[in-house]
Amino acid sequence: MEDMLTDDKKPSASTTTSPLPTSTLPPASTSPQAAPTKNPLISRRRFLQGTLAASAVLAAASVGASGQILGPLIPSSATSQEIISWVQLDNQYQLVKDKPGKFQPINYSEFFYFPYDSSVSPYYKNVIARLPDPLVNPLNASDPKLKHVAAFNVTCVHLRCLVNPGYDTASGEFRLQCPCHGSQYRLTDGVPVAGPAYDLGLNPLPEVQLSVDANGKISAVGKLNGEPGIGRTQ
Repeated sequence: MEDMLTDDKKPSASTTTSPLPTSTLPPASTSPQAAPTKNPLISRRRFLQGTLAASAVLAAASVGASGQILGPLIPSSATSQEIISWVQLDNQYQLVKDKPGKFQPINYSEFFYFPYDSSVSPYYKNVIARLPDPLVNPLNASDPKLKHVAAFNVTCVHLRCLVNPGYDTASGEFRLQCPCHGSQYRLTDGVPVAGPAYDLGLNPLPEVQLSVDANGKISAVGKLNGEPGIGRTQ
């Protein structure tokens, strides 16, 4: 009986927990390292926000010291420009004035740009013409040479086509004629006399102010009297 009690107190072999063999634990030095976390790709929203921010910085940088947004660089306005000599212009006129079919102002006219060149705008194109006798330029009636010459900006004040000197057979007058819509301007003073510019009561063509030196060289001086495409109001 005693032996039986003693046997009951013996621990069962099946309940004995054996320690894990040390060989089943990975050595500390060989533990696998955690994979580095990749930075997430930038979201489209964040990209757009960054782009807008960069645009704002560039816009702010484009503002000059004057507070104006910088635009294309425009060269300085010329204050004078030699165009042609009176002798050359008058000779061109004398060569054709007695020849039927060739007596056109385009033969004794010269185109030029003033006070800006064509890189700034095509609307700064002007024409100077030797007026056919007996026409006189009322804007320079007191000068013995310039009274025979007229110079105007050629931008039509109707819809900004470029006019050309020519002969109008209907009126028998020399005029500056618009090839687009038929506006016509007097060759002497640039006042509209036919077509939409006349019908709408628009302004005369801008005048190019002229000077002539002792050698007969004619130059454009000062500023245009008026604005291309708008005309002159004085």
